[in-house]
Amino acid sequence: MSESAASTKYQAIANDLRQKIATGAFEVGGLLPTKAELMAQYSVALNTVDKALDVLRDLGLIESQQGVGTFVRAKEPVQEADLRTRVHQLETQVAELFELLDQRPPTRRGNEPQ
Repeated sequence: MSESAASTKYQAIANDLRQKIATGAFEVGGLLPTKAELMAQYSVALNTVDKALDVLRDLGLIESQQGVGTFVRAKEPVQEADLRTRVHQLETQVAELFELLDQRPPTRRGNEPQ
């Protein structure tokens, strides 16, 4: 398969999944099919499924948890302001976790700028 055809295929898969999320076929909070199931359903390789999921992840529609699966996060793409809010929330949660663990974030070493 040419690079152009592969590119079109993952975009088509992303569009199909996005439509299914928007129409409620995959509910917010619910799991998407596994990568293996998506590979079989669309007759594509893992790399193609990964690229399609990356598109949805970049739009803020899904999030993955290692060992658990990929969850629908939102029906509509997340706006940039929402992303900034989400980043701030995550930073706050990380800081709270460090406090709970009574640890500090690792310090930089070597030639890395501070």
